[in-house]
Amino acid sequence: MDDPTPSTAVDFRAKAEAERQATHAHFDQLGKDMASALNNDRVQGGGWTHTVSALCAGGLVLHHHGLGLGIQVWRHKTYLKGAAGRRLKVEGNYATEYHGWRADPITVSMDRPAGAIARDIVRRFLPGYLATVDASLQAARKAEEERQARRRFNRRLADAIPGLRVRGGYHPAREPDRTRSYWSSPVYDEKSTALAGGHITVASDGATANIVLDDVPQDLALRILELIHPRQVLEGTVAPRPIAPTRRELTASRVIPGAVLHEDRVSAAHAGRRALVDRTS
Repeated sequence: MDDPTPSTAVDFRAKAEAERQATHAHFDQLGKDMASALNNDRVQGGGWTHTVSALCAGGLVLHHHGLGLGIQVWRHKTYLKGAAGRRLKVEGNYATEYHGWRADPITVSMDRPAGAIARDIVRRFLPGYLATVDASLQAARKAEEERQARRRFNRRLADAIPGLRVRGGYHPAREPDRTRSYWSSPVYDEKSTALAGGHITVASDGATANIVLDDVPQDLALRILELIHPRQVLEGTVAPRPIAPTRRELTASRVIPGAVLHEDRVSAAHAGRRALVDRTS
């Protein structure tokens, strides 16, 4: 097959560009009209805007920046003929960090008026989207907090370890919220001043890290182990204190009232009891 002539190629590119511009203009106007309908109906208090998607088949995104909402509307299955190939798919924007349940997408005819499409979205799609998007927004906020925590940790690492690198040997500034950093010992890098090579893996929340060291000298290894297994040292002054008695002290003598019998009277009493026992036996 012969190659197309330069003029044919130019005509093809011009036609493709004209179609792209026409598609962009169509979805730009559709987005304006849909956002206007949502604002006129005070859906979620108003405040809706739109942007045009860079899709060849055409699409747009409805935004509510105050609530963090985003609704994608794009032409679906353009390879189909007739009305089946002229339908718009409606989906919700979710944070990439969110892995929970999402609202089911819907499809609407692109031949309907913009206001009718907007009301269809409000009736059929928006309830499910509002029921799930809060969890997505929370996941996005948490992910951003964790990214900032890793950035703070990584800045401290860069200050503490000269020659720190990220995957591929690049400068750490290339990935400020990275989870892993590397450094080399003089065995592999003549410019390194590190006593041992290794890498550190920072937890996603930046609170902890795992460290792997290579070619650690014996003395250094022992010093590191002493740091992570500190011995408890008792410090202070021994102060004397009174010791409580182990047994209760004896109290004053008790006086038992009564009479003291004379020895002969005691003996006579014993003899009388003995005689009584003999007679009864």
